[in-house]
Amino acid sequence: MKKWVGEALKPLRDRVVIATKFGFTFGDDNKQQILNSRPEHIRQAVEGSLRRLKTDVIDLLYQHRVDPDVPIEDVGRHRERSDCWKARVKHFGLSGGWRSNHSPRSCGTAGYRPTE
Repeated sequence: MKKWVGEALKPLRDRVVIATKFGFTFGDDNKQQILNSRPEHIRQAVEGSLRRLKTDVIDLLYQHRVDPDVPIEDVGRHRERSDCWKARVKHFGLSGGWRSNHSPRSCGTAGYRPTE
């Protein structure tokens, strides 16, 4: 699907915002979704999305769900330190599953800042 989207957006790239998500891997049956927000998976997800979308930068990358096995602060630190993010991802967001225990305090600790 992303390959088709990438082809369709190629001539319009300077006029569109590309957003995509990471945070899941698939089980052996290729159906079961398993949460995975480990740094190595994030890197693979970003590189795969860039390749499939035929672009060199993702405008908005969402963490699909908070992974209980990976502290949100670790995702934030990875975001700050990784070359994967620096040149390839403009903005970061959080999607579904945002709970009160992942409060603004956690966001601040992780280095997330609101954008206008």
